[in-house]
Amino acid sequence: MPPGQRLTREEKKARTRERLVDAAARVFARKGFAGTSLDEIADEAGVTKGAVYSNFDSKEDLVRAVLEERLETPLRSIAWEVDRQGSMEEDAVRASEQLGAVLDQQRDALLLSFEFAIHAARDTDFRDDFVAYHRDAIKGMAEVIQERLGSEFALELPAEALASIFNAVCNGVALERLMNPDALSDEVFGRLLAAVVEAFTAAGEG
Repeated sequence: MPPGQRLTREEKKARTRERLVDAAARVFARKGFAGTSLDEIADEAGVTKGAVYSNFDSKEDLVRAVLEERLETPLRSIAWEVDRQGSMEEDAVRASEQLGAVLDQQRDALLLSFEFAIHAARDTDFRDDFVAYHRDAIKGMAEVIQERLGSEFALELPAEALASIFNAVCNGVALERLMNPDALSDEVFGRLLAAVVEAFTAAGEG
């Protein structure tokens, strides 16, 4: 920003929001979802608790912001950026290598995502909100699947069902890697993803 130029109100709020997301990611990494309070996040960010509530409705809302920035956006970009260069299996292996790299780099966010899902399963007051949030994410995945696969393959399941399958497979592999890091290589993961595509699609016209 040029010297002497003052930030607008919207710019100040955007910067505060960014500081809060960064601070929340650090505190959640140290203490986990259940062990973290909004007071601690405010202290970490160097702002008041009121500033937290002016940007986020709740701790759950702040978690969603952290996961969107650190995990969901990087993972979605992989689906758009990996071009068809070889066989389905070869391309899936390349995608799995990139996916594995994101999961390794964002291990804390991955752990937070599992904690968040468990919290939602236990908290009946929050469960419906989480289900709606999760279904929105699945719809976003389905749009990518329809765009990337629908022109080449005939989908034998609705795109949202296929997105749920991909999500279940990726979560399962990610969890297994957390428990047993050397169990599943990127190549095996990629072959599994290719097998899912082949199991639920047929060659399209042309």
